[in-house]
Amino acid sequence: MDGTQKLNIAIIGGSIAGCMSAILLGKGGHNVSVYERSRKGLVGRGGGVTTSRTVLDQMKAADILDADFPSSPYSELQLSKVSADEQQFGRCPLTRALDMNCVHWSGMWENMRKRVPDAVYHNDMTLTEAHDNGTSVRLEFADGTTREVDLVLFADGYNSLGRRLLFPDHPLVYRGYTVWRGVVPERDLIREPHLEIHPRFSLRSSKGSFISYMIPSREGSDAVGDRLFNWACYFPLPEADLPDFMIDNAGEARVGTIPAGAMRPEQDNALKAMIREQLPSFYADIIAQSQNNQIQQIYTSDLPAYRKGRMCLIGDAGIMVPPLTGAGVFKGFTNARDLAEGLNADDPLDEILEHWSVKQTRVARSMLAMGYDMEDAFIWNTIDLATEPPEACAHWFDRSIRIAKEFSYFAA
Repeated sequence: MDGTQKLNIAIIGGSIAGCMSAILLGKGGHNVSVYERSRKGLVGRGGGVTTSRTVLDQMKAADILDADFPSSPYSELQLSKVSADEQQFGRCPLTRALDMNCVHWSGMWENMRKRVPDAVYHNDMTLTEAHDNGTSVRLEFADGTTREVDLVLFADGYNSLGRRLLFPDHPLVYRGYTVWRGVVPERDLIREPHLEIHPRFSLRSSKGSFISYMIPSREGSDAVGDRLFNWACYFPLPEADLPDFMIDNAGEARVGTIPAGAMRPEQDNALKAMIREQLPSFYADIIAQSQNNQIQQIYTSDLPAYRKGRMCLIGDAGIMVPPLTGAGVFKGFTNARDLAEGLNADDPLDEILEHWSVKQTRVARSMLAMGYDMEDAFIWNTIDLATEPPEACAHWFDRSIRIAKEFSYFAA
């Protein structure tokens, strides 16, 4: 195709990756339609999202986000653990420089969503089938609607229908641990300098870790007192225990996530009791106040490619990497940006898509390798940060994690 040929493109999934794709491809003059299965707007998805200042600046330059879209920047990670001498705040024998910016998930999505015209964003549209005939793709939806398009981008998240259709022999792999997370309004907390740091605590007597950081309010305020204290605890959970663990407060079995407000009170309280035993008292006291918390199982996937024919994968619909990497926004943005740029080339569409797929696969596998290293270092085999000297901790960190050259929130 040449740079003047415009495509009819369907984007399956209207979350962050879907909106980024719609914005960038729409700017390229393509006819874009977004199909989102949720009936209403996507609200309350988690709390904080991390990326780098570099990626955030690139998104603003591309007019995906407002130039003044707020974030909470962090320049240092403190690796810590509660110790016999440091019961309130924990011992920190090691720091690492960061280029990390933390944002509110819903605030980011809403800032992007306003750039996608309502006329092309279709809620309550659940895709059931997609058939690639070589020159177009026929889409079938649950309500009986059909569409014929030139190209389909699956941006439908970790449990992607697109991934299952394109690569049925590459299922998600459960990683053996779970994230329990929540947010606490800053106005409900006593002002203390430790609120301003970004720690990663290993747990006192269990595998796993805990992180916290501030994020702006959903409304976009990063003023002290308006922000949210975002926290997440990663802890082991055997796969055999998932069926019993993943029952919500209505007695319904959940797969993958228990959303905010749906956890059983006794389950939430049991995890708060566990945290009381594992963290410094300052953080345990904050988590005790946290309400409407949520659960997320951690899965990964490795794929041979990001496309088959005229069907492509975007964001978490592609190769799934551990959230420890903070690479989700980066992957979605670069997938969409590289495709939009590639479609301007004077090359056959199949060659453009194949070149794009090869690059996305290579970069995602680099993220995946870094994520596996971070899992091993931060979940399963953390050095004893309560007792080991700083030199030993530094050596452990540097030999444990291979920082990906394509993206990392660690400073260069």
